[in-house]
Amino acid sequence: MSIPTHPDPFATAQPFAPPPAQIAGSGQRPTSTTNYLPNLIAAIAASVGIVIGSIGPWATFMAVSKNGIDGDGAVTLVLGIVSAIALFSILARGGKSRIGDRWLGVAIGVVCLVTSIVDIVDVSSMTTEVFDRTVGVQIGWGLWLTALSSAVLCLTGLTVAKQTRRK
Repeated sequence: MSIPTHPDPFATAQPFAPPPAQIAGSGQRPTSTTNYLPNLIAAIAASVGIVIGSIGPWATFMAVSKNGIDGDGAVTLVLGIVSAIALFSILARGGKSRIGDRWLGVAIGVVCLVTSIVDIVDVSSMTTEVFDRTVGVQIGWGLWLTALSSAVLCLTGLTVAKQTRRK
């Protein structure tokens, strides 16, 4: 009578790895674990948000509103367009960066964010007396959208800049 043999349950299993010839002969390079595409699309969307917010109202008082392009919004509008073009060119080249354009989104995001924060503080500090009541100016949706989109552009642009490389 023979005793059946079973594999040793305490033995360590060797992980499967394809032979080096298969990797070298496939013509494919190993893919990275990080994918820049979702962050790049979010950065482009944030740039478009800056453009839209720059055109929208930045301050409202009763029935009167002031659009962003009447003041600092003109600067953020141009910067948002430049950022969208630079990021879209990286997308069109398949994640390849040229002449530092991968850092352009981050720099523009920081400038637009600082501009938005300064304008938010300025608008929120404006008050006036109307019939013995203090009435303040309201921050418009365009300024909020510009500030939010600028913060998103800073974060996603930084991620894109780290994940893409210059070729």
